Amino acid sequence: MNPKIKGLCLLICAAFVLVMAFSFFFRATPIEVQMPLVTKQMVEENQQAIKNAEERRQSEAAQRRRAELQASFHRCQADSDCIIVDRDPCGCLKGPEGVTAINANMSLEFSRFLEKRAAVAEVCPSIGSVERECSATARPVCQQNMCKIVY
Repeated sequence: MNPKIKGLCLLICAAFVLVMAFSFFFRATPIEVQMPLVTKQMVEENQQAIKNAEERRQSEAAQRRRAELQASFHRCQADSDCIIVDRDPCGCLKGPEGVTAINANMSLEFSRFLEKRAAVAEVCPSIGSVERECSATARPVCQQNMCKIVY
């Protein structure tokens, strides 16, 4: 290509770029940008929502850990792994819900778990329950790898 023609093309392109830049930077009307209005209240609400979501995640994680721990209390391989323990301070005085079967190796952790859940002291019934779980024939067994009470 002829150097004169090439130079002329470059000059035309440069002039075009200058004209476009000039028209862009020196417009009579400004370029409008749409931005949402954010108020202090909206920011506070958003921060509270984030805080609530984090608390909910932590609570759900704690519930999952608690559920996993409770499930580990009852896991077993053989009947000899299981023992009957009081789930409630009143034990069989409370009735069948006062006792449960757990893995013997988890008895210390189970006691700690109950201590954390301990609420206000309550009065136990004066007569013990003789219902199934509290009967003299009740014994712990391992069924489907879970400790249970049979009678």
